[in-house]
Amino acid sequence: MKFKITQQERMRERRESARDVGRHEPTTRIRLKRKYRYDLLGFILKFFQTAVPLRMSGKHEEFLEQLQDAILHGGRVAVALPRGYGKTTLIVLATLWAVLYGHRRYIAVIAATAKDARKIIRTFKSRLERTDLLNEVFPEVCYYIRALEGQSQRASGQLADGERTGVSWTTEMLVFPAFARNEKLLELSSQAVIEARGMTGSIRGLQYTTFDGEVIRPDFILLDDPQTRESAKSAEQTAGRIELIDGDILGCAGPTVKIAAAMACTVVAEDDLSEHYLAAWSSTRAALVEEWPSNEEPWKEYMSLYRELRDCREGERRERLNAFYRARRAEMDAGAVVSWPERIMEGDLSALQGAYNLRCERGDEAFFAEYQNRPLKQNTNLYTLTAQTVLSRTNGIPHRLTPENAPLLLCAADINYYALSFVVLAFRSDFTAYVIDYGWFPDGGCVHDPKTSQIPEETAIYNALGEFVGLIKGRYPGLQFIGIDGNRFTAPVNKFVQANGHRLPVRLVPLRGMAAKQYREPTRSTPGLYGRPRLRCCMKVNADRIFYAPYDSHYWHMFQQKMWLLPPGSPGSVSLFEPRGMTHRRFAEQVTADKLKDFYERYGEQIYDWATIGQNEMSDAMTMGMVLANLAGLDPVTGGQPPPAAPKRRRRPEIVMN
Repeated sequence: MKFKITQQERMRERRESARDVGRHEPTTRIRLKRKYRYDLLGFILKFFQTAVPLRMSGKHEEFLEQLQDAILHGGRVAVALPRGYGKTTLIVLATLWAVLYGHRRYIAVIAATAKDARKIIRTFKSRLERTDLLNEVFPEVCYYIRALEGQSQRASGQLADGERTGVSWTTEMLVFPAFARNEKLLELSSQAVIEARGMTGSIRGLQYTTFDGEVIRPDFILLDDPQTRESAKSAEQTAGRIELIDGDILGCAGPTVKIAAAMACTVVAEDDLSEHYLAAWSSTRAALVEEWPSNEEPWKEYMSLYRELRDCREGERRERLNAFYRARRAEMDAGAVVSWPERIMEGDLSALQGAYNLRCERGDEAFFAEYQNRPLKQNTNLYTLTAQTVLSRTNGIPHRLTPENAPLLLCAADINYYALSFVVLAFRSDFTAYVIDYGWFPDGGCVHDPKTSQIPEETAIYNALGEFVGLIKGRYPGLQFIGIDGNRFTAPVNKFVQANGHRLPVRLVPLRGMAAKQYREPTRSTPGLYGRPRLRCCMKVNADRIFYAPYDSHYWHMFQQKMWLLPPGSPGSVSLFEPRGMTHRRFAEQVTADKLKDFYERYGEQIYDWATIGQNEMSDAMTMGMVLANLAGLDPVTGGQPPPAAPKRRRRPEIVMN
């Protein structure tokens, strides 16, 4: 009896036939496959010659030896190599070795962000799709991957002799095909998994269920630069990431599995996450220059010449620099040791010369962090202020309670689109400051959203100031001054002060910070000067009769931060109210966001080198509060009221701030 085959059935058969790639042929290079089963270094050199075109350094080989031991026996290894040394590449290739030979079955790739983790997944894909020798030696994996022809959507429907292969080929997860394990042919990677996640994503509970119902969990963790520059310089974020790695990430293996982990990292700051794991795990740490030259004088001349030639054509600059180095090379190389002499950049004569060129191009801060793995310390002749130090400066006084013998009460507010960041300070006559309140207004709201707001920016700022001043003066009836950031939103601030200043029982003072080199000490002939100048600040009046206070922001930021270094309650110190039921962490992070890297004097001018890491609105508000106290008559240098000036006739009235 004949049955008629419908067109729909024909189409289904045709589709299944197109999806069915058949079974792979066993490798014909089994001797080569066996040779590198327990030889990670040999595997990389044989299979990925284009990825390692230069002879590896001793540090590379040391790290790969540690990594092989961790993969085979379980363990944790961290590596900090200079930028460009291929540390991430080596870990990726080692991971392929581990999974193709069945040493590890479920690899979790963890990077600082999910985007970074997906980049590593793309690298795995590229190696598996395009490495011809891998295809010859490991056809049980590469045959099915190549059959996808770069189209990941084919993976879910791929068949082999009528059976689903189980391949997954997404941006976040790779699942190897399912096949019968064969110890003789070393076909041991059936249903192996490589999955990518970001540090801040969902990590707890990683697992995969294979075709035969087996539930597998990660047994190898690949951590690629798991910190950002911002998190590296935050004690809170560093502690949080360490807790996440030690808890959720390293704890995601099965109960009987000894997990292996490898971390490629860069030391960004003192006591950062990288420093922690380089000390805690088996580790390799290398600098581009292991030993600097015995005589650095010719190199100082070289770097000076480099700076002089910045505006020259690249070819001319390189020719003149090379001529200088070539003529004095023996003297300049003496005593120097570089970790990878074979790595000579195009156009350079040696790896050492390349290191000095990088130092000139990137600057010492970036060079010593990224290429030496020894970030420069802050100028210890200045001070080091951390969030932890600020958190330790509590005084036991309840929130919003003004201390005894602190007659000056003021508020300072920094203005931003998202909030008015404010601080309320009480001062004793010896310039001892107490933070009795701080916050962000509106709480949980927004001052102005340029994309969605229906009212003009100036109106939004004006209205927010009105609501904020009403709230603060109602909360603190004894408040004497409110300092308002007058830099970014000068027009609405001036308008608000002009319209409301004379009607309020509190003095409104717009403050305008400027860099040290822009601030000029006023003289009697300075236009608009009102009263006697204070310490790197003064009061002026503009053409609209609005009083405002310009100040040296660099100086006062440094002054305000150094106050935190003194014991709470001591003259010239600043301290926080008791944090009952709350934490000062966000406040401390913002107060320490401005980092003073260097401070010196040149030709009579004070030079400050600041860097801001993260949000610094509270740092600005605190600084304005100190300036306001000085303008109100408190002298941070002598304590108490400023010393009387020499008797002379005054041409300008003394400012009266109360």
